[in-house]
Amino acid sequence: MQPPKVIARAVLAAALAGAGAAAVGASPAQADAGSGTLTGTVRNDRGAVVTGAEISIWPTVDENTNPVAVTTTNAAGTWRVADLDAGRYKIKIELDGWSEYAPGRQRDYDAARAYPVSTWGRTTVTSVVERAGAFTGRLTTPTGGPAANVGVTVDDYNTARSWQTTTAADGTYSLRVPPRGDYVVSYRDGNFRQYALHTTDQEQARHYTVASGQRVRVDDQLLQPASLTGRLVDAAGAPVVAATVRFIYSDTAFEQQTTTDADGVYRFDKLNPGPVKVSFRTADGVRQYAYQAQSYDEATEFTLELGSVTTVDDTLLP
Repeated sequence: MQPPKVIARAVLAAALAGAGAAAVGASPAQADAGSGTLTGTVRNDRGAVVTGAEISIWPTVDENTNPVAVTTTNAAGTWRVADLDAGRYKIKIELDGWSEYAPGRQRDYDAARAYPVSTWGRTTVTSVVERAGAFTGRLTTPTGGPAANVGVTVDDYNTARSWQTTTAADGTYSLRVPPRGDYVVSYRDGNFRQYALHTTDQEQARHYTVASGQRVRVDDQLLQPASLTGRLVDAAGAPVVAATVRFIYSDTAFEQQTTTDADGVYRFDKLNPGPVKVSFRTADGVRQYAYQAQSYDEATEFTLELGSVTTVDDTLLP
């Protein structure tokens, strides 16, 4: 179970002054009548203090509510929340793109430790959290040069989260990620998508695990993508200008479109391999599939191959 992420910021704002945060909804009478305090320190697993981490305090009596208080760690890595009603609380530590529960290294809310707070008491919590990991590497073109301005995505298959960046002019990239994910690296160059290492098949993609503070280097080279081109003419052999050309992958239903030029020619570059069907629609609405088919089921299926140009010319039906 994960607690709700909605936080009553407007209510909390007045309570977050100074080094600590007062409990949301706690009246002055409640505070005067006696309340407790949570305080703590956050360090990473190398012993360095963690500054600016968001600390949220979650009650265990009503787990469908918002946190009762939110604060952040200061320059010394310490935090303090006062005016808490007596009870038990779980402490969530928001880090650089992920969260852990006190005393650290725990991401599951249900398994997180609950800390007691007593009237007039002070509970001190020392937490040790993990450090962000990183993916770095260099991507090259099919001919070996630097692949610049190519999108790089790291997907965590455990959480369905993703992180993106773009390769630099020399083809290098770097991405910070939370530790302990089940990661897959992919690249997108125009319409072409490739997975590390050196495959267009997602099922063949390599999975990576990143330890706390670990930098994982993934170098790769782009495969030579497929291309699709052709020419559309009418029954008299004249070019059909400004016709919409659409192709669809038979296995994924992903499609793209373009238009024919003044010579009736069209072209798609940087494509993934796979089976496709091609359709045409003229400016006056006449539609057909290659080769001279009136329906998708009747259309010819073509196979795009890496490093190859597939040509599909067609003539409009009479």
